Amino acid sequence: MKKSLSISALIVTFIAELAGIIGIIFLQYSLDHQSTLFNSMIEDVFEAESDVEQIRSLLYKYEYNMSIVLNSSESTQAETLKELTQTELELRQQLFVHGQLMKNMQPGSEKELLFRSVNDDILKYLNFNVVLLSMKEFESQEDMAKFFDNNILPLMNSVNYSIDILSKITKAYIENSKAEMAAYIHNSQLFSILGFIVIVIAIIISIIYSYRVLKDLEQKNKFFKSKSESSEMRISEIQYNTIMGIADLVESRSGETGQHVKRTSHLVNMILMQAKKKGRWSDVLTDNFIDCVTRAAPMHDLGKIVIPDAILNKPGKLTPEEFEIMKTHAAAGGKIVKDIIGGIENKEYVDIASDIANYHHEKWNGKGYPTGKKGSEIPLCARIMAVADVFDALIAERCYKKPMSYEDAFALIEREAGEHFDPEVVELFLELKDEIYAER
Repeated sequence: MKKSLSISALIVTFIAELAGIIGIIFLQYSLDHQSTLFNSMIEDVFEAESDVEQIRSLLYKYEYNMSIVLNSSESTQAETLKELTQTELELRQQLFVHGQLMKNMQPGSEKELLFRSVNDDILKYLNFNVVLLSMKEFESQEDMAKFFDNNILPLMNSVNYSIDILSKITKAYIENSKAEMAAYIHNSQLFSILGFIVIVIAIIISIIYSYRVLKDLEQKNKFFKSKSESSEMRISEIQYNTIMGIADLVESRSGETGQHVKRTSHLVNMILMQAKKKGRWSDVLTDNFIDCVTRAAPMHDLGKIVIPDAILNKPGKLTPEEFEIMKTHAAAGGKIVKDIIGGIENKEYVDIASDIANYHHEKWNGKGYPTGKKGSEIPLCARIMAVADVFDALIAERCYKKPMSYEDAFALIEREAGEHFDPEVVELFLELKDEIYAER
């Protein structure tokens, strides 16, 4: 009887152990297979996302150079025309890569149709721009504007719409994949725990094996989570670098090297941090607000892209008519900001960036432009930007003036408190005087 029980127990133990081992092996195989499949699909998604972001970046560069060529005389456009040709070549090369990616997609799928739409619209867009350039010599500005509105603008809108939809599809796919992988790992962990319990009853070595599998599951979970987060950060970095590149290009038109946007962004951040330290505007000054304002500050003068070179780089004082044209860059900047980042960034960041570009030339006494806002009607971000922008402009050498000393610049800012600038912002700025001197 005892021998029979011992044999029965041995058989039960063997079966339990065998079932546990088979279960663990199957679990390991399923996890590896799912990991390989998930990794392959994610790589394809990021490759496609990188492609459309590269196209978006090249389009911004091409549109910028195109605007310079159209607004410059024949004697000054040669170098920009060369850059425009080079950008067009890069764009066509990227479209070849774009076409290769499209071959691997399911024909007739939403993504394949969007990819094809981007490809076809950009080719038409490039061809229409060639026609527009040829019109510059023979046609009137009115005819060129009409041709642009009827032929080129719809294509630009179509391309931007398709790229925005592709970006949203990619992000939704990543989120769904992360959720599916989390559910899969969760179910796998439950199965592993059951196997673990069975093997504990059977033999100690199976417990060790189960423990190793659980650790492997945990590491793979961390790997997929890290990979998804790092890729999302990479996409955001590409978008931010594109925006910074455009800001640098705009500044370079007026003889700046891009340092103005970096310095003013730094000054804005210093004022914000000082305000937070002092407990000012505590209901507004969240960490996210500070980050958004700091990152948006470099875009404050994007509207200068619409100002002719003759006015932007004039060495002397502007005439009243020229100054009126120069003033249009503020409102134009607010619109350009929304056009550029409206579909790729969150609403708070877009609103802050637009407010900075639109209102950083408003004055506390209501005598600024473009709308004549006064006092607290002016958004806080724009009031802070105004102080940083004017101070840096005062101490910098420009085509129309010599640099002012730091002492005189600080004195001017202080005198204009309550007139040009928000007195509270000026007070915070002057408290940073020693720190700003130290960074000279």
